[in-house]
Amino acid sequence: MRVSVRAALAAAVAVGRTKIQTTGPFFYALIWLSFPVFNLFLVAMIHRGNRQLQDYAIVAGAGMAMLFGMQFNGCQILDEERQRGTLGNLFLAPVSRYSWLAGFQLFAILEALVAAAITLVGGELAFGLHLRVNIFALLLVFVLFVSCMWGFSMIVGAIGVAIRDANMLSNLLFTPIALLAGTMFPLAVMPAWLRIPAHALPFSYAIQGLVDAATRHELRMWHTLVPLAGFAIALPLLGMFAFRQIELRTRRRGSLELV
Repeated sequence: MRVSVRAALAAAVAVGRTKIQTTGPFFYALIWLSFPVFNLFLVAMIHRGNRQLQDYAIVAGAGMAMLFGMQFNGCQILDEERQRGTLGNLFLAPVSRYSWLAGFQLFAILEALVAAAITLVGGELAFGLHLRVNIFALLLVFVLFVSCMWGFSMIVGAIGVAIRDANMLSNLLFTPIALLAGTMFPLAVMPAWLRIPAHALPFSYAIQGLVDAATRHELRMWHTLVPLAGFAIALPLLGMFAFRQIELRTRRRGSLELV
């Protein structure tokens, strides 16, 4: 366990150092600050005549920043490792593959948290966001959300490695996921035909849970937490299974070029 934790921390530090040094601190900060800031102004201006929807959209925008950061980062890092020719070495390293995968996502979580914090602080300063936070509920939703995203990003990353373009697959999936997650509008105001696939995914439960815990001091959230907890258990298991299959195919073929 100690070795796995140290490997995860080392992977997180290495990924962060590489990303910052590649683009430079200024452009790195500019790229990752622009998304939450412009998304904040977009959703706040759309709902500027409705205080309740505006508060919903700002908190949901913080959730979308986390969603984007964790999904995009995991796939981007895997693509970069494969392009540099180092992904195969990671699969052959004498540590659990989940330790370096966790390290990749640990840095993604830090970036996502910064983006979410910028969204919330900016929403409060610029648009008077009303927060009534239930700390326990918010932490619980956050932990379940991170578990869902870790599993989902592993599934997408494994498929992306198999088709040799995890980053493009991530970009392709993000737009429909953002819609079905209810990041700009609550599911209750969406057409019924959109609510059906939205309820089959974990993201809408996570976004609604974040809004309820942050703006309504909500305690009775079982209708949100129960399905979210189910996804938080199932998706990491599916992600580990997907990566196990990729590893087996890689060892049989002796190459990561699987198609």
